[in-house]
Amino acid sequence: MKRIYAPFLILMFTSFFANAQFVQDVVNGIRADSLERKVEELADQKETSINGTLSTIITRVQSNNDLAAEYIKDHFEALNNITINDQSFNAGAGIGRNIIATQTGTVTPNNIYLICAHYDSVATFCADDNATGTSAVLEIARVLSQYETENTIVYALWDQEEIGLRGSNFYAEEASANGDNIVAVVNMDMMGYQNQIANDNNFDIDLRNIGTSVQIKDDLLVLQPTYAPNLVPLVVNPGTPASDHKPFWDEGYGAVLVGESWQTGDQTPFYHSSNDRLSTIDMPYYHEMVKLVAAYTATKAEIVRLLSTDSFTDNELKIFPNPVKSVLNIDTTLNTDFDLEFFDVKGKLIKQVKTDVNTSSIDLSAFSSGVYFLEIKSNEKSRTFKFVKE
Repeated sequence: MKRIYAPFLILMFTSFFANAQFVQDVVNGIRADSLERKVEELADQKETSINGTLSTIITRVQSNNDLAAEYIKDHFEALNNITINDQSFNAGAGIGRNIIATQTGTVTPNNIYLICAHYDSVATFCADDNATGTSAVLEIARVLSQYETENTIVYALWDQEEIGLRGSNFYAEEASANGDNIVAVVNMDMMGYQNQIANDNNFDIDLRNIGTSVQIKDDLLVLQPTYAPNLVPLVVNPGTPASDHKPFWDEGYGAVLVGESWQTGDQTPFYHSSNDRLSTIDMPYYHEMVKLVAAYTATKAEIVRLLSTDSFTDNELKIFPNPVKSVLNIDTTLNTDFDLEFFDVKGKLIKQVKTDVNTSSIDLSAFSSGVYFLEIKSNEKSRTFKFVKE
């Protein structure tokens, strides 16, 4: 028999309960009012600020949904600890745009957990299909980006789902070709409607016996009683291939679909019509669904710590010029050392620099032309800057 020493047991249980508390904190941070506001702005033509201008998203149909894409980018750009890839693709139906945000893990960054939804639609409004899934991804990112995680989280919003899963297919094929270690994919599609008379809180978990799909389902079932106790899960295997998890199955990745219960015929009667409005969404039910996926993502990402919510102000810290040709300058009023980390748009760490109080410039002449993110951290504060290398 092997002896397990008490200090090891104390460390193990302390770590377990600390992570459990982090997960509960994340779930508590998922706000129903925040979800409702996002669905309203995406689907019910409520005026909102996009790129600093008051605008109204009239449609998310593929040929005219750039404003919705900019809305998504705006939300991601407001977060710390996130890098963004505005991924263009041409799959034979015109140029599409996937908006992808990456929260890079600090211990095992190659372990990728991906949560996703499609933001395009077939008609005006389309609140359930799929402003609910889109808003869920944005809300989970808002909360989880406040934490350092061991593993990488990718928050992906797909274009052109409604005309053949084109955006997710493009991404999945590229990820497979690159050998990306996507451990799990949770796709959220139509997760806000239930029959108000039945009010049974059923929802479907669709999967097939591919990759880690069964394990994802098992993990969701374990977490559901604790973090979304009002829900009633129904396992559908073999599940539907009619959403953005299928391209990941095609590449051998584990993936599930989480959504309202088509299995029992309890999907929105306003499917693919302009009658699919915010008023038809069951908000308490939808809120529980998002909390469950948030709990899963937080659990699998393995939270390390809550990041500082303090950010450097413009008066304390600036970078220039932007765009930059070769040398990036740092202008600060603070007498402190900084850690600098440069990321590309896919979230890959490109360069790390530790500066002292006398360092004011960084040579970036070896960088290729493109968009980058610079995270500057001290012991007390941090800030992420977006810049262009010419």
